[in-house]
Amino acid sequence: MPTRLNGLETLHGADLLPYRVRHRRSIGYGRISAYRLNPYFLCSESDLPESLLNYRLKLGTYAGIPLFVHWSFSLAVIYVSLQVMHAGPQQMLFSIAQLFGVFLCVTLHEYGHAMAARMYGISTADITLLPIGGVARLKKMPRIPWQEFIVAIAGPAVNIVIAILLAITLAILVDPALLRAIGTYAMVLQEPMTDETRDMLLDLFNQPSWTGYGVLLLIVNLVLVAFNMIPAFPMDGGRVFRAVLAMSINYRTATRIASRVGVVIAVLMGFFAIQSDPPLLFPLFIAAFIAYSGLGEARQVDLMESVSGLTVGQVMLRDTSAFSMDLNISELQRRWQSIPLTSVPVVSIAGTVVGVLSLRDLTTQIESGVDPSTTAGEMVDHRKSFGPVRAEQALQEAIAQVGKHHRQIPVVDESGALVGTLDLDTMIQRSAIQISSDAPANNDPATTHFDQRS
Repeated sequence: MPTRLNGLETLHGADLLPYRVRHRRSIGYGRISAYRLNPYFLCSESDLPESLLNYRLKLGTYAGIPLFVHWSFSLAVIYVSLQVMHAGPQQMLFSIAQLFGVFLCVTLHEYGHAMAARMYGISTADITLLPIGGVARLKKMPRIPWQEFIVAIAGPAVNIVIAILLAITLAILVDPALLRAIGTYAMVLQEPMTDETRDMLLDLFNQPSWTGYGVLLLIVNLVLVAFNMIPAFPMDGGRVFRAVLAMSINYRTATRIASRVGVVIAVLMGFFAIQSDPPLLFPLFIAAFIAYSGLGEARQVDLMESVSGLTVGQVMLRDTSAFSMDLNISELQRRWQSIPLTSVPVVSIAGTVVGVLSLRDLTTQIESGVDPSTTAGEMVDHRKSFGPVRAEQALQEAIAQVGKHHRQIPVVDESGALVGTLDLDTMIQRSAIQISSDAPANNDPATTHFDQRS
């Protein structure tokens, strides 16, 4: 299904898996794919929540991309097991194998996005499997429309290839009568479903067999493609729609149009989900997700476009307040009383920035009864700290790199010396001031007098 980043600009994918639900004699599927942008935070375009990053098991590195599975994936295995427990251990193992097969398709879908992005010099930090699907974290998104089109469509293209290979294999190996029954079930053949056809399908889907396994994966991949290509931004289909629009209009306007179309589709989806009897909670969740994340990304694009062409140095606070890494808690308490910042750089004896200490972290340490002799350097959490950024660095690039735990980031010059602070909360206002100052000067004496004083 990116924003604060841990060095990443966009999170492509949150592909909700196509899942199989057994209710006696019925089979259901559902799935969504999208790039997810966190809503309107003045940060980089996408990182996973810390709870996802901290509780993952690495499955290996494939094609140079680390593959992780989140601990909550075990919940999906438990759920599937409980659903078919009454059918015996053989059926349980078969259903779990089906689940793994579905997730293999989702993983390949994410690798499709990642490999397409690699063609344009964009690397992927990792891919994470969740109970609801997969997430590929790209370090940035291509801004050239046709490149975004290729990256967005690459995931569904992988599912099309898988479906074609499965269809060819089934056509060669499966009894023609069973193929006709499958065609009837898939509504490809406009024939009434006879009792014999229904019995064949029930045996196919409810009894462990390679044919049933292949047919399930075929249906899953077709559903992945069909649902994923709905033009509901920020799903893959919505991104394709945005890329096509951006070929003839500017990127910001294209994003706004795509996000609004996505909201309309999400509202319709939510309406039908509520009108169902009983109401369908999962499609309702998907609809809310599409609307929320689509509008969030549109606002994120507005932000990034509004600071285009500016550098960090042009909008930073020219405040060089810093704490020496050997200051203890008592000294930190005293000195912070005269500093208006909520996050302060911690520097070494040589003057280099070694991290950032937030007021919240300090108060947490004090409340926990930490040793009063603990120093600023010892309290810096390097997993949460990020920075510094360079004064000459493009502001868009800096926003795409900042961490999610600090709103104020140290700024250094070419020599590494601290020269200011990038305040994310006042950055937009400061960028507006900078743009205004770049406009042709007028002859208003009051204005001239102010500029001279500054």
